[in-house]
Amino acid sequence: MPIAAADLIKNPGTTPFSKIKYLRLATEEQVVEFMNGLFNLAAEAKDSGQWEALSQYLEEWEQRLVQMLAGNFKQPESESIPWATLTKPLSQCRVALITTGGVYIEGQEPFNVDGDWSYREIPKDTPKERFRIAHKAYDISGAQQDVNCVFPIERLRELEAEGTIGELASINYGFMGYIPKPEGLIADTAPEVARRLREAGVDAVLIGTT
Repeated sequence: MPIAAADLIKNPGTTPFSKIKYLRLATEEQVVEFMNGLFNLAAEAKDSGQWEALSQYLEEWEQRLVQMLAGNFKQPESESIPWATLTKPLSQCRVALITTGGVYIEGQEPFNVDGDWSYREIPKDTPKERFRIAHKAYDISGAQQDVNCVFPIERLRELEAEGTIGELASINYGFMGYIPKPEGLIADTAPEVARRLREAGVDAVLIGTT
């Protein structure tokens, strides 16, 4: 039975596959090209004991695939980039935390990992065992072990306790950063969260990205 190209490139989505996984965007002919090159270089490397060419081959394909991914996204247009100057010391600031790491709380609806511009409210006193992560565009295994990798809420609590920041906002926010069509984020959810932060008297926001 013939093997489909999609079956040849299945992977666990862990860190070593963080770029090469975009082979799913390639045509069947490109997948065949990749697999043939990989097979030939692997055989040569095994015979010679020299693996540099194989490593270089994978790096070249990773860059090729990242460029392919970028071509599938529509860059939103922006006339200007707003800038807000901090007007008081951090020790007097109310600081909020936002993540694009797909963090939500047990009991909330998980993010749609195929694209989602919605957000989740995360109270500052949420126990760490209630954090959950829904995201497929990065290796979430580290963040599942320690959510502070992408949502450093415990570090912010420590900074609050020692007086480095005035206080941590009572409500913080989780987003799922894989948003191929960002129109809803730009028009709706980002302005809504900005309004909520302003109404809560937040002076500064720390964004945990992936």
